[in-house]
This record gives sequence, C-alpha cells and structure tokens, in this order.
Amino acid sequence: MRACADGSNPPIWLFPSVGEYPVYDDFVYDVMLKDERRTDRYAEAVRRHAPGRTVLDLGTGQDAVWALAAARAGARHVWAVEVMPKSARIARETIAEAGFADLITVVEGLSTEIELPEPVEMCVSEIIGTLGGSEGAGSVLRDARKRLVKPGGVFVPHRSATTAVALDLCGATGGELPGFPSVAFGFVEEIFAAVGRPFDLRVCLGGLQDVPEVRERSYLSGPVEVEPLEFNGALRPEGVDRAELTFTRPGRFSGLALGMRLWVAEGGEPIDSLSEWSNWTPVYAALSEEGLPVRPGDRFVFEFTTTISDDGVHPDYALVGELHRDSGPAVPLRWSSTHHGDGFRETFFHRRLFPEA
Repeated sequence: MRACADGSNPPIWLFPSVGEYPVYDDFVYDVMLKDERRTDRYAEAVRRHAPGRTVLDLGTGQDAVWALAAARAGARHVWAVEVMPKSARIARETIAEAGFADLITVVEGLSTEIELPEPVEMCVSEIIGTLGGSEGAGSVLRDARKRLVKPGGVFVPHRSATTAVALDLCGATGGELPGFPSVAFGFVEEIFAAVGRPFDLRVCLGGLQDVPEVRERSYLSGPVEVEPLEFNGALRPEGVDRAELTFTRPGRFSGLALGMRLWVAEGGEPIDSLSEWSNWTPVYAALSEEGLPVRPGDRFVFEFTTTISDDGVHPDYALVGELHRDSGPAVPLRWSSTHHGDGFRETFFHRRLFPEA
C-alpha cells in the first residue's frame, strides 16, 4: 500500500471513501460533527419540519444527532434506524441518557428490511456520499418513500447531485502521485475485510477543498452535474447522464474530481464539496496516467452511468467519454468504480497505489 513519501500529510493526500462501508469509528463521527455548515443546515430543517410529526431517522449513528434533534423540536415519535450493532447500542445509551428513551425507538438493521408500526410523516437521513448516491441514498430513500413514509411526507435533505470538474493532479501535487497517510491504512484494511477481499476501492483527494490556490491551479474547467437525486420528487437512482466540460485554462488533464452538491432544504444554497471544506471529500476518477495536454476551449464529452450493484443498495459507476482538442483525433477515456467489484490492481492508478511486494 503506497504511503505518503515522507510519512506526513502533504497538501494533497489520498483517503478511502469510507461512507459506503460499515467501518465508521469515533474519528469519522467526529469529522462529521465538526462540519458546522452541514450540521447547521440539517438542524434548521429538522426544527422546521419535525414538530408534531412522526419521524424516521435513517442511519442515526452512535450519537443519534437528528433523532434527538427531532425529539427536542417536538416530534410525536422518532424511529432511529442503524445497521451497525455497536453504533445502535451506543445510540440507545445516548438517547436514554438524554431522557428520550420513551420518544425515540432505535431499530437495528437495514432500512430496506425493517418494518414500522405505521408510516411516518418525515424522513431525515445523512446517507449522502462522496458521490451523491454512493452510500445508497437513491435506492434506500426510494424504498422508504414506498414503504415507510406517508404520501406527501417530507424528506430531509431535499436534493443532491454528483459534480465533476476536470483535474490536473500534477498541478495539485507538484508532480508526485499522492499516497495514503498512516491514519488511512486501517480504514483500507477494514473496507477490504467488510467486502471479503481486496478490490479497486474508491479513493478521495484529501486537502483539495482546503486551499483555494490548490484548486485554482488544478481545476481545469468549471463543474457540471450528473446523478441528480430528487428526494422530495421523482427519485431516479439509476440512469445515464450526458455532460460536457470545457477547459478554461491550460494544463495536463489527468482525470476528474468528483464531488457532490447537497440542498438540505428546498430553496437554500447547496453545500458544494468541490469548492468548500466539508466532511464529503472529492473522489478522484483517474483517466490518464501521465496527463493529456489541454488548452482553453478543448472539451471533454462523457456519459456517466449509475447502476445499482447486486446488493440492491449501493451504486456502481461508469464513465465513458472523449477528449476533443483543436488538433488530432478525439481521445477515448473511461473510468469505472464499483462498490465491491472483483478486480484488484486492474487500473494504472490502483497498480501504483497498491504495488506488488
């Protein structure tokens, strides 16, 4: 497993996309709670919609943050669903200590497999992934709409979309492929253990959000949206989205930074993981090992396909496109990222990331 060259955290480093797997720990929960932009917007939406309603909190976590917030806001009853047994146990203890054991019921298991005594009037969830639907929000909330929430029930968040921007990775890192900091090793091993084998896991670019100067020298285009998920509308977790990026500055096109925009409430400003710090970290979609030279006006035209994997919840992603430049033929490029695919070290990026011993 390739580590950072000097063992430290450089301006850009790699981290596995952990939200899609049952590997949450205190470190991950702490990062989530420190995202004040996220928590403030959720808190406002819960305070607005929970009073007098029955509420379903999907993925409540060990802190049961939104279950407790809904109860404190005046919800009639809250069902808090958590699939990880340890987190469910701690959530029960947290809820009891807060004095809401009679108002909040913790339900252990997958939301797609549970039953409730009656449909609820509101659903709150924090299962948006590093890519909008990567934690299964599309399939999980579609199921909740059909079985667990009353017609016309309110969903928080309101909408999400996956975003894409052309990236010059060398521009971000100074030319060297970033590696994993030591804190990431345990998460990689836990993800492999959860799936049952090593595979070409989805990798995020830590530090890309944090420094505007790094984004300015590494982003080669403006962003586009794919994978729209309308949680209070017609929810479509599978499909093909066509998009086009136009390069606005010269550089070497190595791939895409994939992020997400999240509208917690209708009409509000979105959280944008490509342009501001959040606990959602952009995913790296590697398209070219050395980077392809591009100039302003060049275009990358692509199709972004989302399909639900064989677990019925988590999506697999595929991207097929062409780079069009002023001179020469179009260059075909492709990328794919499965939730738990069989292949390991099948891409140039993963062979460099996981060199053979």
